[in-house]
Amino acid sequence: MAGRFLELHISSSITRAGELIEVKGADQRLSGFSGGRDWGMRIRGLRHSDDDLIDLIYAALLGEASWQQFLDRLSENAPDGRTILFSMNTREPDDYVGMTSKFDLPELESYAAHYINTNPWLEHCALRQVGLGVFSDQIVPRKQLVKTEFFNDWLSPNNISTSIGVTIDKNEGSPLIVSTVTSRGDPDENSVFSDQLTRIAPHLRRAARFYKNSSVRWAAFDLNTSLFDFVETGVVIIGENAQIKTISPIGQELLDKGTLISVSPLGKLRLRGKDAQTALNTMLKRSYTGPRTASFLLQGIRLTLVAMEKERLSLYFEGPTVALLIQPSGAPGEIPGIDQFAEFHRLTMGERRALLGVINGRTITQIALEASVSRETIRTQLKSLYAKTGTRSQNDLLRLAYRMANPGP
Repeated sequence: MAGRFLELHISSSITRAGELIEVKGADQRLSGFSGGRDWGMRIRGLRHSDDDLIDLIYAALLGEASWQQFLDRLSENAPDGRTILFSMNTREPDDYVGMTSKFDLPELESYAAHYINTNPWLEHCALRQVGLGVFSDQIVPRKQLVKTEFFNDWLSPNNISTSIGVTIDKNEGSPLIVSTVTSRGDPDENSVFSDQLTRIAPHLRRAARFYKNSSVRWAAFDLNTSLFDFVETGVVIIGENAQIKTISPIGQELLDKGTLISVSPLGKLRLRGKDAQTALNTMLKRSYTGPRTASFLLQGIRLTLVAMEKERLSLYFEGPTVALLIQPSGAPGEIPGIDQFAEFHRLTMGERRALLGVINGRTITQIALEASVSRETIRTQLKSLYAKTGTRSQNDLLRLAYRMANPGP
């Protein structure tokens, strides 16, 4: 399975996807990111030096390499090495997502089906010190481990003796951890690897914080002058632990009123409707695989929850994100200037309908159902919209329509 990765959703399914991306010149352009210490020399028992790994971290962060390649390099630093980058909710162990390197599919399937519940290492995840590399003998003594079902029925048959890992960051009960399992049992040699993880951990944490805190990811919403405001729709972008990432002016007005949405003393967004709150909590789980949207009618106001689709690494580092659309049930679906926009770009009636669906926060499936046409028809109309307007995404389309609807001085 070299050259490929497995994505593991413990509570749902296991799938194969992705290919490795070659690094182009990363060593030349990214040297100097190693914090001023010379760890470039090969260390006993390690195939890849600190500099190799640190350069690859920043290459992946800049898009010049893949994180999969970084995990594969870690795997190569231990005999029979297999690596997983995972984040789990310590309050709900089944809410667990991971990206793996060099594991065989049957190993992951059996682990997901049963042995995750017998793993004695997991209960220590929340207690680990951030940035300190450890190996499993330091967590659960080997004399104790060899007596467990986990060791005898899963570790040993899969030629695994030890796990070596580091907690990269802790996000309010959802630690981000990278761990490599190996057939090697020698504690001295395993400590060499765990020490290396300690040295590269600050760089991994910097990458994780970049993904988590970057405001660029949400700049496309342009919520201060959002097109949603023209259709009297408030927008709230909600992150992990129900924290508000950003909110539109109309959304803020509704929040200030406190009749439908409010914020708890701990900063968590609360929805007044019980079913709506339950749906939000469910969508904010990392393992969520349900419908992408859910709508509720409360006091004449329609609340629509949209689980944002993310690239895999954004989910691991940043956590799940949900958009909340708040719209009076009688609000019109039109926007000022829509006729002019359609005429200017010579849109067909079908393309105009697809545009209005996008503006009103509907999915392709919902637009298709309302129009009694196939999903593929709507996809084709959206592609035609992109071509006619010179846009590449729904966000680009919204911004362009907004500029025409509100040209300014």
